Amino acid sequence: MPLNLTEEQILQLAPDDSSIKAGKGLATLGKWVLRECSERAVWGHCQGSGKNPYQTVIDLNDIAFKCSCPSRKFPCKHGLGLLLLYARQPEQFKRAEEPDWVTAWLAKRTEKAEKKEQKAKSEAPVDEAAQAKRQEKRHRKVLEGISDLEVWMKDLVRNGFLNVPERIYTLFDNMARRMVDAQAPGLAGRLRAMQGIDFDTESWKSDLTESMGKLYLLMQGYRNIDTLPDEWKDEIRTQIGYPQSKDNVLAGAPVADSWLVLHKQSRKVNDINTDIYWFYGKRSALFAKYLSFTVAGTFSTENWIPGSAYEGALCFYNGTGTCRRALFRESVLLEESFVPDCSTDLKLAAAVYRQAMIANPFSEEVPLLVNDVTVVRNGKGYSLLDNAGQAVPVRMPEETYIDILAITGGNPFASLVLVNGDIWELKSIWYNKVYHTWRDERN
Repeated sequence: MPLNLTEEQILQLAPDDSSIKAGKGLATLGKWVLRECSERAVWGHCQGSGKNPYQTVIDLNDIAFKCSCPSRKFPCKHGLGLLLLYARQPEQFKRAEEPDWVTAWLAKRTEKAEKKEQKAKSEAPVDEAAQAKRQEKRHRKVLEGISDLEVWMKDLVRNGFLNVPERIYTLFDNMARRMVDAQAPGLAGRLRAMQGIDFDTESWKSDLTESMGKLYLLMQGYRNIDTLPDEWKDEIRTQIGYPQSKDNVLAGAPVADSWLVLHKQSRKVNDINTDIYWFYGKRSALFAKYLSFTVAGTFSTENWIPGSAYEGALCFYNGTGTCRRALFRESVLLEESFVPDCSTDLKLAAAVYRQAMIANPFSEEVPLLVNDVTVVRNGKGYSLLDNAGQAVPVRMPEETYIDILAITGGNPFASLVLVNGDIWELKSIWYNKVYHTWRDERN
């Protein structure tokens, strides 16, 4: 099976920078005493320091790795090195029958996927009376927490914001803990986001005021949830922190399309690792967000490759907005990717953002696609500049700016930006129809 992945896309799968360096070092013919492949997998033997070589295999239909080395990283350096080598020199891999250890692993993956699908389809009996009782109990706890939060907010406004920067380490954290106790983790997350505001900037007062306003709007929305349309009931409950059953999501109407992975962001909070993927549908022009959660010491089973496209069916979570969370029913990696449809200038992109906020004022990290832009220095920061001379301040690391100049030579490119209010963050670009992105990790 041909592998139409760039080296940049493969390296996005690496767990850290040291794995990238080690993987590149193993992407040479001399490191592998056996290199073979079939229609659905590629495998090899890499001679390490021990007597027996390490056995490494990669599922090409749904990129996944297995290696006999003792590394706790996933994928390990051997998996990265083998995939890099196969992408660079597929002709150096002999077509062969799959050995037993490869066949067994692939069969186990297929069996696991089938069991997962059967579990999703199974209908376990639900004690509706007990469920309703639990929901009512939680509803009362959330309302009590909201009452405490409202008193806290009014006291904060009454006393003024002047001394907030001096108190951020206890001011928001204590109330966030109270919201967790009230079973409203969504409210806790918004409070912790306020704690993360950059209080060294001149805009911190307006940033805090806007965040407080949205928080208050969400609280009032929940208090009046019975008067809202069904999609807003689901949205408000989700924003508060109520989970939606995966089974119920997958039972919804799917959207079949070719889904392009626009970007991947990794976050770590305490012992929970969260990978966030943004998708774009080629035919539907819909955006979707996919979240993958793992605890420390375990590996994610999802390896969506940024810049690649997957043919599949997405089921969206209930709610409203232009970029809702979704789950795949099934997906297949396509041999060719594509460049998404983009706004032709920054003015149109800003209009798309306004419509997204009108559709859902609680939206965060709204994806925008804009074509024919360049990036220029703006004092100590940077701006996106379009062909009409319009400019928007954009946030990015210095090394990303240097990489973009090296890739594009200062010529226009298509781009993905994630927008939060006045903050535009450049995440990915397409230049000459080739995708480029940068590692995005946050704690």
